[in-house]
Amino acid sequence: MHTNWVMNGKGGVGKSVLIMNLAWLYEAMNRPLRLIDVDDKSKLAEFVGADAVLSLRIGASADELRADPSLSYSYWDQLAAEILEQDTAVDFGANMDRHILEWAGKSELGELLQESGVSMDIFVPITADPLAVRAGIEVLEAAADLFPASRRILVLNRVAGSFNAYEATPEFEQIAAMRTDGLLVLSLETCMSEAWTDFERLKLTPQRILSMSAATVAQETGLGILAAKRAAGDYAAWLKQFQEVYAPLVPHDGD
Repeated sequence: MHTNWVMNGKGGVGKSVLIMNLAWLYEAMNRPLRLIDVDDKSKLAEFVGADAVLSLRIGASADELRADPSLSYSYWDQLAAEILEQDTAVDFGANMDRHILEWAGKSELGELLQESGVSMDIFVPITADPLAVRAGIEVLEAAADLFPASRRILVLNRVAGSFNAYEATPEFEQIAAMRTDGLLVLSLETCMSEAWTDFERLKLTPQRILSMSAATVAQETGLGILAAKRAAGDYAAWLKQFQEVYAPLVPHDGD
């Protein structure tokens, strides 16, 4: 079994886009994932449908969680049961990383996964924003302690701009040091499709977008037919680039 966790305590860094792309990639490689979200907003369900994602709603407010983290433990124990049964991808909402990692440590989840032969990838997307970078580093440091056997992947989401201005910062010096300890650093390039904002607004998955004809894209987005053809082609090219970069991470059957 294999589990993919997508985490960053900062919102708006591309967690949902990344997890949907991973779900598409795994499906294309005949290794479908059970989608799970740990987020009261259940953003992932807005894209794939409530019946296609297990939403572990906590049933407690953020203040109540801070006062008593154990309020949510029974919900997250179900997460562990799912991970032991099938390949999974888990989307953690903003501000959930600290609480879920506290639960994982208290429950000795890392040891359980190792004993059960479950491999783990922890994806931490960041944008070119100091808060996102620092939040991502915190997750990576905690994950290294709790899940030493996991593969940790920092994803540079370039949707908000280039990271060039950050290369000389203490944070990126820290990231460079973490790379010597096995951290992988990959990019998530900006999708240049003219329909990108429309695809987001319409809550369309990669599978759905790829299945759409240019005429359907035009109808759904209001673009002219030529613009729709370009938009569909550019989106497909972006997804192919994603596949080329991330496919080597997908475990083979029997792994």
